[in-house]
Amino acid sequence: MIKYFLTIFIFIISSKTFAQLDSIQQLKLVNLNSVKLYQHSKGYKVISLNDSIILKNTESFTSLLRFNSPIYIKEYGSGGTSSASFRGTSASNTAVVWNGININSINNGQIGFNALSVNLIDNINVRSGGGSIEFGSGAIGGTVHLNDQLHFGNYLKNQLVSTVGSFDTYNNLYKFSFGSEKIAAKFGVSYNKSDNDYKWLGTDNLKNENGAYDNLSFSLGFAYKLNNFSKLSIFSTKYKGNREFSGTLPNPSAAKEKYKDLNFRNLLEYSYHKNEFTHAVKFAYLTQEYRYFADKKYDDYSFGKSKRYLLKYDFNYKISPNSIVETFSELESVFGKTDQIEEKNRKQFSQSLIYTQQIENIASINAKIRKDYNSDYKIPFVYALGAELKPLRNTFIRLNGSKNYRVPTYNDLYWPALGNLDLIPESSLQGEFGLGYKTDEFKLDLGVYYINSKDKIVWTPGVDPEKPNDWTPINVAEAVNKGIEFTAAVNKNINKHLFNFTLNYSYTIAKDKSTNNYLTYVPKHLTNGNFSYTYKRVSAFYQHLFNGKVYTTTDNLNNYTVPYYNVGNIGVDYKLIQKENKDLSFGVKVNNVFNKEYQVLPSRPMPNRNFNININYKF
Repeated sequence: MIKYFLTIFIFIISSKTFAQLDSIQQLKLVNLNSVKLYQHSKGYKVISLNDSIILKNTESFTSLLRFNSPIYIKEYGSGGTSSASFRGTSASNTAVVWNGININSINNGQIGFNALSVNLIDNINVRSGGGSIEFGSGAIGGTVHLNDQLHFGNYLKNQLVSTVGSFDTYNNLYKFSFGSEKIAAKFGVSYNKSDNDYKWLGTDNLKNENGAYDNLSFSLGFAYKLNNFSKLSIFSTKYKGNREFSGTLPNPSAAKEKYKDLNFRNLLEYSYHKNEFTHAVKFAYLTQEYRYFADKKYDDYSFGKSKRYLLKYDFNYKISPNSIVETFSELESVFGKTDQIEEKNRKQFSQSLIYTQQIENIASINAKIRKDYNSDYKIPFVYALGAELKPLRNTFIRLNGSKNYRVPTYNDLYWPALGNLDLIPESSLQGEFGLGYKTDEFKLDLGVYYINSKDKIVWTPGVDPEKPNDWTPINVAEAVNKGIEFTAAVNKNINKHLFNFTLNYSYTIAKDKSTNNYLTYVPKHLTNGNFSYTYKRVSAFYQHLFNGKVYTTTDNLNNYTVPYYNVGNIGVDYKLIQKENKDLSFGVKVNNVFNKEYQVLPSRPMPNRNFNININYKF
């Protein structure tokens, strides 16, 4: 009962705190979600993927994360369905957040990373650790943040990127942005296609049949400054994709499946920021739709659709120069259906409170609580505490602990004859301790973590004795995930010779507590590194990925594993034009430069050595 009164009290306080303010602070940056991410991540590790990193991995969002983050990516062949495993958790335990809004699927709780257009996103951050306070369901292993950025000021910018590669692969991008004292706007369009018919190494002239894909994406942002302290902004993005699902060994020619998806996201935001007070109101409308064709020659398909309406109020009060209190009130209504599930409506209200304290230059602390009220089931009360300490110059200590959750999806609850209406949300308790060293040129971060998950939702066969081959979801599994994450970054300039090096290493132990067996598709060792060198107009880079062995069955039989693999990419760029307002570069990249035979999933060989050339023109 105390929790309920506390939630109501927080909401009343946040709703009545409007006051007269005077003019000191003015609005410059339109979208502050990336800024808030760092403010709310005291004690957590956040990796930022900037423009130069993105341009080295324009093939797919999957490729970007695989070579630049501690996330393990499970991919059904190049260009196929792609999902994430963060710190050994399941794909539905990684939340993807667009401009502050969780966009994981209502139907299966996941995001297909090959259905995200990496080229159109302005700012990408990867945050390790639980984040259910700010980002809701599924933010257990970690979160991936996609933010649009706009700036007021007098400017006009264009960017054109075109890439041509092996297997008739084409990636094209155009971005336009401009600003004035009152207006900031941007527009982007991206089109990608590939026959994706690469040769399968280690076979007698077999190739990746039925693997073609194409997708078209649009992105729009607009902001209008009403006065020096308030603004109205709109963000919208649309993705339309077509993918064929490639075959497997030993008979790839048997593949005939096709998949279409259409995602539409819209966000309207009003914000007011003056002196100690900030108010922001967001209204979002998001839709997701997929169509699955068992045989692409026919029009018969299965489908899933969802609509989501979200209203969010964010109130921020600066108590003193070193302390801030912030509340979030969020109301959402979700409609979802498939060809197997009639339309269902889920409503949810959540109230959160975040307190941030800065202790001179010694420490920063975040304390957070959240309570949700859901029309389908009871969601656990969640909380988090994070701190960053600076005991010595350039050194830091990270600490965080939290309780997080993941709600059952529509498929879990309502799938005909198999869904389970008695499911309850998963929950997890986790903690992390990290040490680090940071200067302008050098950064080290070493962290150890522990996650104890309860009531995990697992699809299990044979629950009904009369139907032993039918799978149904139940809350039975309890898992423990523990491990080490290490990150290093070096950025050194020696007489105009610029050297850059980044390294991510993860050691993960994820086990089912009831059997003490390792969880499937969790590599114990995962390492990726990037090295780049730039001198005047020339730059070169090398990327490397080591992915350890993974088990594919719960009994951990050694003959049911995917072996470890090493993959390297190399590239070089040359600036043909390098002026203040004009920049034209030409680049060549070789993927899988050592032509290694490897698989991410059993019987699905990945691409052999392949090439692409690109032109990047900014004006």
